[in-house]
Amino acid sequence: MTQIVDAPQFMDTAVIIDKTVQVELSADGDPRAFVWDRFEHTVIGQPQAVFTRTRWWEHTGTPTRIDTELWRLDAAKGGEDQHRYDLRHDADGTWVLALDWG
Repeated sequence: MTQIVDAPQFMDTAVIIDKTVQVELSADGDPRAFVWDRFEHTVIGQPQAVFTRTRWWEHTGTPTRIDTELWRLDAAKGGEDQHRYDLRHDADGTWVLALDWG
């Protein structure tokens, strides 16, 4: 299911990571795992695709991209506690670990 959201209403703080990561996808195209700082983080449960809208009207010129694709997911590294993350999928195909919600 896809949603358009500005920010999660149920969480107050997040740590900005903004690092490129390698992502393994399921047959359906959903993230299954990602590698961050050499460690694989396994996705737990069903990741949720969300889209954020760029405030294109605040900038001059024609926007090249209006929506940004994000995947909000829970993942864990090894036997550690799971965290909620936002993975951003950029237009060039790059995956970026954007936020760690804890």
